[in-house]
Amino acid sequence: MARKKKTDNLVSEQDLIEELDKLTLEYEKMAIVKRKTVSSISDKLTKVNESFTVYMYDNGYMIEVSGRDSENDYKTVKIMVSNLEQLVALVQEATEMDRDD
Repeated sequence: MARKKKTDNLVSEQDLIEELDKLTLEYEKMAIVKRKTVSSISDKLTKVNESFTVYMYDNGYMIEVSGRDSENDYKTVKIMVSNLEQLVALVQEATEMDRDD
């Protein structure tokens, strides 16, 4: 009597690729939900220090601002923006906020 190979438990390469695609999509959706975009300095700080730093990158800018949060704890905020107009808006916001003494 010849032995039959079990093919019920075998998964095709295409099935694995499709399952990986589904899992990747699910993971990306969860990551987006967990990620909270900080678009203004006042989202994180109530008072700012007297200085801030602007970094220039190939694909945009980052502003780094330190100060105090709503619980009076010292914090540093780093916000990435893609264009100069967004950066200028953040600089203006920083200059209009209360200063930490």
